[in-house]
Amino acid sequence: MKTKKIVADSMPLALKMVRQELGDNAIIVNTRAIKTGGLFGFFTKQKYEVTAYSIEKDGASTEPKFSLELKAKSGNQKPKSEEKNNPVFHKKPQDLYHYYSQPAAVTEKPVSPLPSESLAKENPLLDELASMRKMMMTFMMNDSQGNTMPNKLFKYISRLKKQGVDEEIVEYIVSSMLKNYESISDLTDEVIEKEITYLVKEIIEKRVPKSNMVKESTRMINVIGPTGVGKTTTIAKLATEQVLKQKRRVAMITTDVYRIAAVEQLKTYAGILNVPLEVVRTKDELEKALTKLAHYDLIYMDTTGRNYKEVQYRESINEFLNHPHESDNYLVLSLTTKFEDMQILLNEFVKSPVQKLILTKFDETTSYGSILNIAYKYPFQLAYITNGQSVPEDITTIDAALLLRYLLGKEK
Repeated sequence: MKTKKIVADSMPLALKMVRQELGDNAIIVNTRAIKTGGLFGFFTKQKYEVTAYSIEKDGASTEPKFSLELKAKSGNQKPKSEEKNNPVFHKKPQDLYHYYSQPAAVTEKPVSPLPSESLAKENPLLDELASMRKMMMTFMMNDSQGNTMPNKLFKYISRLKKQGVDEEIVEYIVSSMLKNYESISDLTDEVIEKEITYLVKEIIEKRVPKSNMVKESTRMINVIGPTGVGKTTTIAKLATEQVLKQKRRVAMITTDVYRIAAVEQLKTYAGILNVPLEVVRTKDELEKALTKLAHYDLIYMDTTGRNYKEVQYRESINEFLNHPHESDNYLVLSLTTKFEDMQILLNEFVKSPVQKLILTKFDETTSYGSILNIAYKYPFQLAYITNGQSVPEDITTIDAALLLRYLLGKEK
């Protein structure tokens, strides 16, 4: 273990010096503002003292889990000529350094980010490092004497936190800016806005699929989710688009026999679209229904809304998803749900056949940070957002630029 005490004119500069002296595994143990120089107590200068120590670990990286994925995007680096002409310079995949990130093991192949909680259980050092990260962020956010954070940046960070953006993402944004600039205290409002816009938009765009077109080889669309998130209405919206615009022969299946209202609602939509609806209760009944509907181009299946924190309910859903047809599996979540509760569900489905998300009730909330949290922490594609009850109008693909405006308070 190597201990070092660094004194610098600004906190960002001190952090850079810590990294240069102790490497990426440096852990901050103390920070303070000090007075130096002067004569008889007059004309002193304020500086910042950081005490840190290094822990060398083989095969470990302190890069944030999100940046591990960015490394795979080798084709997105800017040419040097472009870097010189661009006032907002982003050093993206090569050597991202996260001053406050949790160590994550780097394997031979790129790994999708998993929730921080699962990593924390594996290494007790992470608890200490997490507390240090919070202490450093608090120091930077609240140090009014040193003005280490420009007012414009402070306002944006405060806005993101009020929107429910996870602290880890806020730290990632600030530390990315610290890496790109020797000091952020002198950055102009224009540069700060461009940097924030770039970093937030990049996180979202990584999870937005290039196209939501249903492939011709896809036979089934399976829609999964807890009760009350709007699965049935969402299926009607998706099916209507395929019937009216894509001119496909569509059929519907529902396994949600526990709610009579759900079956009746889907029957109503099926009647309007003039498509068949089969109600199934068991896997055997599903196989018979699929045989009966074999000549249709696309089948939408509405699954039972249950408490998927319970293993038995997840296993019952897997029985219906275990069929030979090529399918797209969507998990539906409501944006009115707390992100902490979303995480419980997402953690359960992260290793399941579900690859895409539909986020509902966009029109019923004013907090959109959970979308950014999901994009940063989970490998799911963000396929659709619904913003009302009207069928089929109130569903849309995710527009990263529009969502960015909502997150930063520029939606008007």
